[in-house]
Amino acid sequence: MRVIILAAGKGERLMPLTNNTPKSLLELANGTSVLESQLLSIHAAGIRDVAIVTGYLTEQIEAKINKYSQEYNIEFQIVYNPFYDVSNNLISLWQAKHYMNEDLIIINGDDIFKDSVIKGLINHDKSQQLCMVIDRKETYDPDDMKLIIEKDRVLRIGKQIPENKANGESIGMIRLIGDGKEWVVKTMEKMVRKKENLNVFYLEIFQELINQGTMMEYYEVDADDWAEIDFHPDLEDIRKEIFNFDKDWLA
Repeated sequence: MRVIILAAGKGERLMPLTNNTPKSLLELANGTSVLESQLLSIHAAGIRDVAIVTGYLTEQIEAKINKYSQEYNIEFQIVYNPFYDVSNNLISLWQAKHYMNEDLIIINGDDIFKDSVIKGLINHDKSQQLCMVIDRKETYDPDDMKLIIEKDRVLRIGKQIPENKANGESIGMIRLIGDGKEWVVKTMEKMVRKKENLNVFYLEIFQELINQGTMMEYYEVDADDWAEIDFHPDLEDIRKEIFNFDKDWLA
């Protein structure tokens, strides 16, 4: 199993904190960054192969890789997205297409999560070739990557879904196994040829596949099992609540 982390963006909504630091290297607690928090969970899940798609201030992330590689016994590949400043993460994932030839998990670079999330996804129903990690909440906000779910499958994905219609949220972690990898790469290759897709989220790939009749299944976790860092209050809240994630490095 391989992990691809999408960490190319500028994190403009977190400026000035990201003026000189990429979002993935922002400190959570005790000197540990968002990226290192992810790597702790990845290591705990037994994964030793990680590709990180970078862009903004890539040299800072690259400088950390030797340290992380030695500490967590992980083999890293840096995939640089030169278009990070003029595109969205569909293009970041496309840059990493050559690393999508093995079963893999795609993770957003601004997520933190309990070890149980990625462990649970790895062990979840292996017949599901496309499996999205989701949570459910009482209410959703405009910036949530909202879902419409029916029974055992996801039917619609997008921030534009009306909040009162949504009944789930993508947490930014998806597993591709078996033929699912090939379906995603083929669909992505078609999408990047269209200029209007330059600034779309990579999850649009899965909406395209759903529209074609492909089943998008899911693994559900609790909303308290993960967090996303988009805005200053997100980071402040996470720093207050981070001890709930039971990471050894926070002791």
